[in-house]
Amino acid sequence: DAFDAATREEGAMRRDDAFRDRFDLFPKISDDFARRTATGGAIATIGLALMVILFLQQTAELMRTTTAYDLRVDDGVAGATKKIVINVDLTLRAMHCAQVSLDAMDETGETRLDVSRSEVRTTRVDARGRAIAMTSERTAVNAKTEAGEREREATGVRSACGDCYGAAEAGTCCDDCDSVREAYRVKGWALPDLRRVTQCAKEYDVVAMRNEHKEGCHFSGHFEVNKVAGNFHIAPGKSYNNLGQHVHDLSPFAGVESFNFSHIIHKLSFGEEFPGVVNPLDGVTRTMDDANAGVYQYRLSVVPARYKYLGFRARVVESNDYSVTDHFRGFDVTKNPGLPGLFFFYDLSPLRVEYEERRIGFFQYLSNVAAIIGGVSAVVNIVDGLVYRGQRALREKVDLGKQG
Repeated sequence: DAFDAATREEGAMRRDDAFRDRFDLFPKISDDFARRTATGGAIATIGLALMVILFLQQTAELMRTTTAYDLRVDDGVAGATKKIVINVDLTLRAMHCAQVSLDAMDETGETRLDVSRSEVRTTRVDARGRAIAMTSERTAVNAKTEAGEREREATGVRSACGDCYGAAEAGTCCDDCDSVREAYRVKGWALPDLRRVTQCAKEYDVVAMRNEHKEGCHFSGHFEVNKVAGNFHIAPGKSYNNLGQHVHDLSPFAGVESFNFSHIIHKLSFGEEFPGVVNPLDGVTRTMDDANAGVYQYRLSVVPARYKYLGFRARVVESNDYSVTDHFRGFDVTKNPGLPGLFFFYDLSPLRVEYEERRIGFFQYLSNVAAIIGGVSAVVNIVDGLVYRGQRALREKVDLGKQG
């Protein structure tokens, strides 16, 4: 019985061996037929080091984010319901803040006068671009004036009826300079010398208008415009609308023969910043040397952009890129009257650039790692075989030479 059991067990083992030999795709070599060499060990060590380096590089690739981009037709709806945020940070090097105003207008007919009084902050700077601190006396006067205005608004107390200088019906009051301008606009009359209008006298500082201290002005902030073509500009004089025309009042500049609009654009962008965005006007400096006045024109082609973040910070940013061309025209204000200034004209592209963050998938990572292991192992095996056969052939030739 014991012999029969041993025979059955030996037969089962042979059947198992036959099954494994039939389906095993990886033939094994007995240790008796394998020979280990120092050269083979060195090649294996180099192969292992290369495998580790490629593995680390592939792991870093798994964690790295790349950005792909595509160009598509913009599906945004243009109109008053869509807005673009314009971020402005620039310095006029030789024009006082009281001399200029920042205005914006677009093709829908919407005009925003003196944006720098509400959304964009203006700061007086000296000839070197350093901010000029407001004195404590000036701060106290401004605070007292603002408190008085708030008190009058709260109590409803009005001053005596202001004269409209013949531009309004009897009994109509013009209590401030804007009221006088509006009355003349309605009449269609040309404005008088506003320096002689009582309501406007406080707006005009002769020293500031002539900029005798050579001050500059720094604009910083942002404002919204409709998503249509338009322009914004910085020009001298108080701006107003007259019979559908945008006008700058230059009467306070009588006797001023120089409008130096040399400037530095620290930053100019449309919309929210996103990784990789390039604003062509950032850091641009322009100096006006020859002419005593001139117009700087920047024509911007704004391209809508959409940036898609990946991972835990996944969100979509609607922003804009832009390209620019610029032109300068100098002239003599005493011989060729014109409006000097800094003008930015922009239009919108019908196309949109889409940026999307991407990263290789985990299964792709595993397949790349498997390819690294298999590829390096195969190459090392081939190199080891070639080296071994070469060494053996060389050794055989040496032995034959000794025998001869």
